[in-house]
Amino acid sequence: MKPLCELDYPWKLLISMFLIVLTSGFVVAELYLKHTTELADGKPGLSMDDITITFHGNGVPLLRRKIAPGGSMRKYFSVNSSEEELKPDDLKDIERMIAWVDKGAPQDEYTVKDEKKKAESISLLFDTHGCTDCHSRESTMRHNMHDYPLEKFEQVVEYTKPNSSSMDTGRLLSLSHYHLIGMGMMFLAAGAAVALTLWPKWLRAALVVGGQLSILLDIFGWWGVKWYGAPLSPIVMAGGGLMAASFFASVGAAYWDLWIRKPKAVAP
Repeated sequence: MKPLCELDYPWKLLISMFLIVLTSGFVVAELYLKHTTELADGKPGLSMDDITITFHGNGVPLLRRKIAPGGSMRKYFSVNSSEEELKPDDLKDIERMIAWVDKGAPQDEYTVKDEKKKAESISLLFDTHGCTDCHSRESTMRHNMHDYPLEKFEQVVEYTKPNSSSMDTGRLLSLSHYHLIGMGMMFLAAGAAVALTLWPKWLRAALVVGGQLSILLDIFGWWGVKWYGAPLSPIVMAGGGLMAASFFASVGAAYWDLWIRKPKAVAP
């Protein structure tokens, strides 16, 4: 195959535009990761604690963490799904639910059989604030949470346990599956572009191996953190750093050969 610097103009344009699209996808993915993970510890900025809490948990029951100040589910207690628009009654309901979790989530308070006190049942809060509209096996909502049903006490109580804030195994398997395939294909494309450059072989090999290795470090690091906690969080951070460095270096190396490097002169 011809090296990138010797390709015809239309081929150079095709590869360049594809790399722009690929880079845009990578940047958006990183922004999404930052958006969904950086506040796990309640502080802005992605940190080791965010990684540990996301995959291993921090001992705080997941339900409590989700509805506490700053929690991602707290806003849904308001009519317009905005934490700023929570009314006094909404805040009271949140405090009641938190108090129930802190008490050990007793079943007799989740479903109150006494007709006179039925309005005090915790299950009624889930229905009143529409929790089960989304967290249901049968939900047809666009952003449904089929994997996290909250329709029965047996389902709800799983998220009130101290270790429930770690990532669910099924969820992590799903994330691992499509990230391995998606990022593998992304680095296959970036690596192919690098392989067709005229940079030294050792540099091309380092970028190709570095990109694929970063995927393994990052994703299997998730599992390590889930099982063993904070001591393995640096592996995930290192994998992410290596991934970004390998990707942008690969794209930069390809662009250099596409538009800056001059083809070798052919002897007459």
